[in-house]
Amino acid sequence: MIQLPPLEITRDEFREVELYTKFRKALLQQDETRPVGIHASGLLDPRRTYWQEALPKDITERQVYFFIIGKVLHSLILQTDGQSDLGSHEALGVFYSPDGRTEAENPVEVKTSRSNYEPREGSLQEDLGHYLEQLACYLVLDNRLEGELWVLYLNLKNTANRTFPELRCYKVILTEEQFYDIDQRVLEARDALAHAREEHDPSQLPLCRQWLCSPDACAWWSECQPPGRFPEVNKKRWTA
Repeated sequence: MIQLPPLEITRDEFREVELYTKFRKALLQQDETRPVGIHASGLLDPRRTYWQEALPKDITERQVYFFIIGKVLHSLILQTDGQSDLGSHEALGVFYSPDGRTEAENPVEVKTSRSNYEPREGSLQEDLGHYLEQLACYLVLDNRLEGELWVLYLNLKNTANRTFPELRCYKVILTEEQFYDIDQRVLEARDALAHAREEHDPSQLPLCRQWLCSPDACAWWSECQPPGRFPEVNKKRWTA
């Protein structure tokens, strides 16, 4: 161990703000180069996508740092020189951007998870559901039956109950029947979102998944007022 003399150490909040500003600027510049149109990621929770476009709001500090973590991961694992994906492609009127490709040119989706536990054997589809939806969209738009999902778990617990990061890679294969079923669902979601845009009315779009739909999780909670959820929250507040 190196014995250090007493050092003068002070927190540099100005440097923190400077770095945060750079991170935020980089993310916003990436958004500016994004093609205008319907994107595959926007079909997963189309009601949220509608509000993001109809009533844009600044990204939060928390979102900035989470996005930066994802960009660093993509750059390291995929060796894309700082880019978060391989660029946009278009099929069926939908833009999509695979994070990477295998040696066989199949799409790869890369994710991070803060979960303490990895997916359970026999319940992979249930536990990886949201990630798989995005990869499945890419497969349909890319006209392929096989792809891969890579998930970096940041806080997995080992047998000693200590947390440490581990990477899990999953190969995903569709049958032709599954391919055409997902293809139809993608087209339906695309058309529903396009109609909501044209009519300026998201009421016919499905509600977002539950964990995204709350005052804390959604910046558009008050504007959207999701049926069956928004009144229940108010009722609890009034009776408290």
